[in-house]
Amino acid sequence: MYCISVSYKKAPAEIRGRFAFDAREKEALAGMLRESGTVDGCVVLCTCNRSEVYLSGGKAAIRALQEAVASIKAVPQQELLKYLNIYSGERATAHLFKVCCGFDSMVLGEDEILGQVRDAYQAALEKKHVDYELNVLFQRAIACAKRIRTDTRISTTPLSVATLVANEVFHFPAQGIKRVMIIGITGKMGTTIAKNILAKPGIQVTGTVRSHHAVLDFAPKGDRVKLVDYRDRYQYMGEMDIVISATTSPHYTITRDELARAMAGREPDRPRLLIDVAVPLDMDPEAAKLPGVTLRDIDYFDTLSKNNEQIRLKELDRARAIMEEDLDGAVKEILFHPYIGRLAELRTAFAGRSPESLLFMIRDRVDSEELKVVLKVLDGLETWVKEA
Repeated sequence: MYCISVSYKKAPAEIRGRFAFDAREKEALAGMLRESGTVDGCVVLCTCNRSEVYLSGGKAAIRALQEAVASIKAVPQQELLKYLNIYSGERATAHLFKVCCGFDSMVLGEDEILGQVRDAYQAALEKKHVDYELNVLFQRAIACAKRIRTDTRISTTPLSVATLVANEVFHFPAQGIKRVMIIGITGKMGTTIAKNILAKPGIQVTGTVRSHHAVLDFAPKGDRVKLVDYRDRYQYMGEMDIVISATTSPHYTITRDELARAMAGREPDRPRLLIDVAVPLDMDPEAAKLPGVTLRDIDYFDTLSKNNEQIRLKELDRARAIMEEDLDGAVKEILFHPYIGRLAELRTAFAGRSPESLLFMIRDRVDSEELKVVLKVLDGLETWVKEA
């Protein structure tokens, strides 16, 4: 297998965008490679951080691929080569496993890439662009990534503040629909938090904006997000289970006295969660003294993130061990496959020859290091046969 990769490691976002393939270009690339007569199969993977083409075939396949990419993207090959990483053989297989398992991602161990690899493989499979080698290696890599997600805590150990905030929201107890206010929902952090918490059902978001012309840069499904004027925030706050503030305001967006008035007469003692991820603080710390109120500030989430980072580092060691084990299994399957079809041929070639004559023949035709490997395998074979 071969792979060419344009990724965040060598190419800025603008260049990565130039080498991203849409559906029409993927089909054109596959057609050109088939016509070259040197390529047996190909899978095209495109994400925001990488564009990669995996292919199988003869030694001329990688040159055919470079020419096809340069042609489709209308760039000179020399320009293309400046940003390419090229992998072949076992290095290409190892790269596929690293990508699929999240070890080649900007956020080490992230698992979104697994779905992207699976979709790329499935698309190629449906178009009949996948041969035996690519089929085995992609299935093995995807299965390995799933195993890592199941057997380690990498995917359940978040590091980003936005993800940690979303987890606090998910775990906070509430009856019926969970009502969340996000002060500063159109800001970068507010938007990310909103997207994260809306990934689960049963949550209704009220977002504050300072302008009637403000719009969200994402499209929530249905009517799960309501935008209100920032100046009217306290009118809605008493109904909320959770209030999150993520602004750059130099002043408090929530004060104790105003919050107390907003809660008055509206089940003032029921549990409420305040989340302040701003620096400087958006929320008056005194608000935490109100009945039923819990306040989490940015320091709380920074501590969680650091603790999770230590856990993730330990889990990454376990994940790498799993990947190395499964990678070795995949390489062995590819190496051994041609010999399945040659068993009858080998049986005929060895007919009438004793084990002794074959062993002496090996001794006389290999160097000492190769002989050590053969003898070690024979020792193992003797043990395996006895155990069987």
